[in-house]
Amino acid sequence: MLFKILKLNYKSEIGIKFNFRNIKSIDDFKKQVPLTEYLYYEDYIERMANGEKKVLISDKVEYFGHTSGTTGKQKLIPCTKRSRKIASKYMALLINKYSYDNFKENWNYGKGLMIADMVMTTYTKAGIPICSATSGGMNGIKRILPYLYTSPIEVMKIKDREAALYLHLLFALKEVGLLYIGGVFISNILDLFRVLESKHESLVRDIRRGRISNNLNIDESTRCSLNKLLSPNAGRAYQLECEFKKGFKGISKRIWPNLLYIITVTGANFSIYDDKVNYYTNSLSIYSPGYAATEAMMGINPYAKKIRYIIIPDTVFYEFIPIEDGKANINHTYRLDELKVGKKYEIVITNYAGLYRYRIGDVIKVVDFYNNCPEVEFLYRKNQVLNMAAEKTNEEHLANSIRNTMGNLSLNLVDYTTIPDNSVTPGRYIFYFEFKDVIPDYKIQLIEKTLDSELKKSNSAYDRARNNKRLDKVKVILLKPNTFNLIREALFNKGISKNQIKIPRVIINNKTILNIVNKNICR
Repeated sequence: MLFKILKLNYKSEIGIKFNFRNIKSIDDFKKQVPLTEYLYYEDYIERMANGEKKVLISDKVEYFGHTSGTTGKQKLIPCTKRSRKIASKYMALLINKYSYDNFKENWNYGKGLMIADMVMTTYTKAGIPICSATSGGMNGIKRILPYLYTSPIEVMKIKDREAALYLHLLFALKEVGLLYIGGVFISNILDLFRVLESKHESLVRDIRRGRISNNLNIDESTRCSLNKLLSPNAGRAYQLECEFKKGFKGISKRIWPNLLYIITVTGANFSIYDDKVNYYTNSLSIYSPGYAATEAMMGINPYAKKIRYIIIPDTVFYEFIPIEDGKANINHTYRLDELKVGKKYEIVITNYAGLYRYRIGDVIKVVDFYNNCPEVEFLYRKNQVLNMAAEKTNEEHLANSIRNTMGNLSLNLVDYTTIPDNSVTPGRYIFYFEFKDVIPDYKIQLIEKTLDSELKKSNSAYDRARNNKRLDKVKVILLKPNTFNLIREALFNKGISKNQIKIPRVIINNKTILNIVNKNICR
């Protein structure tokens, strides 16, 4: 596979620079090509965006995928028709196969509600589209979408986030035999159910009339196209109205009796949303199907009941940097067939779209083998670690501690983010929390005490740092209602796809989000 990538691109500028033509072995490749990060490619990618050919690759750039920007500056990642097709065969085909394997006893071949979009955010100077990887992928398979999903293509082209969610719901509510609900991240699923709860009366009215509400923020041509696909359905409207009057706990199975599962990325820092989604679904199975980034499709999960991924051997060429005592040992990289169970590694990829020996920033742990392929758990992103006294508190530590704290104190968390605070000695973590309910001042100290205790249990290095007085107890600051919606809007305005928005868990260098947070502190 590596030699195929090198052969395709040996006439490109970078291929000539590193003499791809004369690389005869993996060892040659490692000696001739350095380990890289995004900064190495920025100038090359800017030139490609301006229309230059054969810079990093010989293939034509189909679009630039933009990353979610949760660990810093947003990146532009080249995508070619070849690299998109390689990812699509797993995302569109193999995931469906494993979904069927896991739920086949009650499978009904119905459509799914998929919260996805095909929005091209913008274009480069040379007219090359810039969008999220999921939007680019959806555009690539748009001919088969009507057979898979309840939402018409027109809904997937709507930029307004709440309007799009509303219409995804409207068309899915028509489909009594809905099989599953899907989204890029579980936070999207939670947003969908919250729109259902807040807009249920309007949705019922639209289904009864067979027309979209005039208050919805969409253009008239889209409204006209979508109205042609609707017809009055008083029976379904009455049925839905009766169920909504009973409340929204477990609503999904009452309005879609054949609903089998939720399919979305969860686990790690996303797991804080699980309980809130479970409220609406009566703990329907949440299947986390794939492990992917804008740069590559890397893993498939064959299990509905646990979150671990089999590394896919033919989407990119992999190397793995061993993580020992929390540090990356870059003197030696391992191949896919050299990994050991129980060990942690940082992933390095060489893909079909111009990234060579690229440190993607993800750290995984090998937990088993599936046939001969490593089965891994995602641990954390390198740049999303709180590390003030060599304690290396990662996303998993944070998610576990917060989930346990909220459960122990019966609190209804909307969302959170953090910063390391060096304005005091010793330093400490500041947690910014938005809750659904009003929290009295006296309870903040209890939250701080419980959260600090849970962090000690979750991360023994944090416990040692606290005991040695190298870190102080955490501080909790409450945010006003709607703060995280404002953060999502700000991320969307930066060009991030509305369905690919991830709340950054550490906001040290993110001035935009820091400003929003500081303006919305409960005084």
